[in-house]
This record gives sequence, structure tokens and C-alpha cells, in this order.
Amino acid sequence: MKVYNSLTFEKEEFKTLEPGKVKMYVCGVTVYGSPHLGHVKSAVAFDLIHRYLKYKGYDVNIVKNYTDIDDKIIKASQESDLDFRTLSNRYVEEYEEIMEMLNVAKDTYNPRATEVMDLIIKFAQELIKKGHAYEKNGSVYFSVQSFPKYDTILQRVKDTQAEDEDYIADQDTAFGEDKLDVRDFALWKKMKEGEPYWESPWGKGRPGWHIECSVMILNFLGESIDIHGGGQDLKFPHHRNEIAQSESYTGKPFAKYFLHNGYVNVNNEKMSKSLNNFFTVADIAKEYDPMVIRWYLISSHYRSSNNYTPDSMEPAKKTYERLINTIKKVNSADYSNAKSDEINTLIEKIDVSKNKIIEAMDDDFDTPVALAELLTLFREINKAILQDNIKINKDFKDMFSDFLKFIESILGIFPFLNSKSKSFLAESTDEKDNLIKNLINLVIEIRSKLREKKIYDISDSIRDRLRELGIEVEDKKV
Repeated sequence: MKVYNSLTFEKEEFKTLEPGKVKMYVCGVTVYGSPHLGHVKSAVAFDLIHRYLKYKGYDVNIVKNYTDIDDKIIKASQESDLDFRTLSNRYVEEYEEIMEMLNVAKDTYNPRATEVMDLIIKFAQELIKKGHAYEKNGSVYFSVQSFPKYDTILQRVKDTQAEDEDYIADQDTAFGEDKLDVRDFALWKKMKEGEPYWESPWGKGRPGWHIECSVMILNFLGESIDIHGGGQDLKFPHHRNEIAQSESYTGKPFAKYFLHNGYVNVNNEKMSKSLNNFFTVADIAKEYDPMVIRWYLISSHYRSSNNYTPDSMEPAKKTYERLINTIKKVNSADYSNAKSDEINTLIEKIDVSKNKIIEAMDDDFDTPVALAELLTLFREINKAILQDNIKINKDFKDMFSDFLKFIESILGIFPFLNSKSKSFLAESTDEKDNLIKNLINLVIEIRSKLREKKIYDISDSIRDRLRELGIEVEDKKV
């Protein structure tokens, strides 16, 4: 199994620090607004990784945090005239509802920044003691100069002349004029008038952004972890700063692998609240099944970006409906205990598809290849049942059922398999099934006559529409 490591810019064989166990941390959301599609891109991406590692037999300890105090939360609470705790609690609850709706598996821990404030203060104190941080006018800064390899971590290809401007724009500061080096970033921010605060050895204040994650990792996972995940936009400065302060604190490697998910773009620009180009998941879910949203997100590789438009969900909807219809057909089909070469071949194809999907997921969680294989298998099953009228047997049904459970375990797209009521997965009557088969045969017969008369445009249009329904038609030369 290989994963792409952002630290080394290449795929590496996945080997954990401790055999059979994975310590994994994922940067969570800042809870000052409703979750948008970009937020859940990351959540679903690392849910896939979480699920697949469990499938491979690892004991996964996964922590995903909530940033519940920062500049954006303070600004939103002031604008809404709500206490910042009330505001953040509201959006934590909404986020968790969205996660459940999208079938995202539970994390081991979901700590909040405000719950580890004492540990944050102790962490900053220790960095000062070790010579890696300093206090200035009630704020505490990490000294980048004290960590020699800082500029080489997760290094971006960039114009070095613009580097100072980037630091000024990107680094988390308290009062910029206090810093000894433009690259330094705040560990503790002196209170500004009207802001929430906590008491500290340096006076009233609150934590910087980057220190929160380092402290949570140390507290819940230990000094070194296997996987650190988050969006590509967090590579710099957030993840670089985490590495610098954590390794300065412990003297040990921070994370073995850094995995970064792609964005959801709108008109090729990153979806974000700051650009006001976002679509909330709650609004999209009013029109589309949550599993359609999930399918849309996993249809691109976790490291790639999705370019979203209001019509983006339509292809995902049609594809997912075809999958569900195939499951219904299999569950509704009559079957006998008779064996045949055709059904044995179909059973073998299920096994082959499973192995190909595992092979794809072993290659840095390559969901586009895995989903393509899933769709190919379902088309073949559809064709066998509806066109070729192959009678399936119990062996096939059992194999197919196990395959669906496998897909649900790693991709999370069939949550109904865990439902106590599965009646909706079968067609209501045999008559309806027979009617569908007869109609399909009639359409195929009409196509043949159209081709005989060389009316290829209509014939091809019918073929394409049948293909959208998951029914493959092979044309022979007329």
C-alpha cells in the first residue's frame, strides 16, 4: 500500500510507527458558519482513508479538532451579537449533523481548542524555556530562526522575492510590530479590547491558531504520529508552523506522512467563505440525496480538486441511481439453485472487481479507478439480468451481498445496508420487473430495425440513453 507524502513529494510504502496501529490527526473546521462543500471534501476524503485503513486491519486512532476560538469566530460573534461559545456550539452541532448525513464515520476524539487552554499555555512556556519562543508586550511568538530547517518544510514553488510579503499576509500575528522576525508567528495573543480572553503568565489573551493543533496532537496521540491530514491550503503556513513548534518542543519527528486533500473550486477558484463563492451542504442536500453528494466528492481523487457548478450533481445523481436500481434488480430477481457457466462467470467477475478496487485503493486511495471498476461490474450485472435473462442463484446473491458490504465499508456509499429495514431495496412486484424487461427488449428490437434502415442518428441516441441507464448494447455491422 502506497500513499503520497507531501513531505517528500512522492508516493511511499505505508509503514506505521507501531505495527498494526495508526495515529492520525486531521485539521478540522473553524466553526463560525455553516459547512460548505469545501469543508466536506476534506471530511469525506479523510473518512475514506480512515475506512480503508480499518479495512486493511489497522487499529486507527483518529483525532479531528474544532477551532472554536479565533479571529473569524470573534468577528462573527460580534456581528451576530452572540457569545462566541454560543456561536461555535451552534456550528459544531450543524457540522456533526452534516457528517452523520454524509455517512462519515465517527472519529476517536473531536477536541476543541478552548478545552486545552491550560496545555496550550504550558506548551508555549516550554518553548520559551527551550529558546524557541519569546514574549513581547504580552504576546508570545515562535522564533523561526531557532528552527534551521523551517524554510525547507513543505516547500512551495514560488517567487522568493515575494516571500516577505507572503509571511506578512499568512503568518498568524498578534501585533505585527512586536515580532523580532517577519517570519515569526504568534503562540499567544495579547487581548484586544472586547475580545474573549484567558489568564496567562503574560497577561490576558488567547492562543494563536497553529499552537492548538500541536497541543491536541501531543495530548491525544503523542509526540510522533503516522498521518497528519488537511487541505492543501494548510501546507503553509499552518502545517509548516505545526512541524516547527512541535519538533522544537519534543525533539522528535512530528508526523511520518502528511496527506493533503484538494479543493472544491467554483469557476476554478477555491470555494471559501472569504471569497463568498461557497455553497452550503445543507442547501445542496435539499435537492440531492446525501449519497449523491458523497459520490460527487469521491469521484475525483482526494488530492485533486472538484470544479463545482449548480449542475455538477446531476451526473452523480444519475450514476448513483443506476447503482441503486441494479441493487434493487438483484434483490428482486427470481433465482434457482441451478448452476450455469454464465452465472459462474458473473461470480468470478465480482471477485475480480473486488481485487481491482483493492489494488486501486492501495495506490494512494485512487477512488476514480475504484469507482470506474464498480460501474463496469454493475453494467455487466445489469446486462446479464435484464438483457440476457440469466437466472441468478443463491451463490451469486450471497457473493453480491458481501461485495456491497465491502464497498460500503471502504467507500461509505451504501449506508442503507446497515438499516434494519431493507424492503426498499427490492422491487415491489414481479410484474413490474417483467414489464421493465419486456420494454427493454422492445426498445432493443426497435433499434435493430432502425439500424437495418440505416437510421443511425436515432439508433445511436437510443443506445446512449440506454447506456445512461446502465444497459450496454453491442452493435453488430448491418
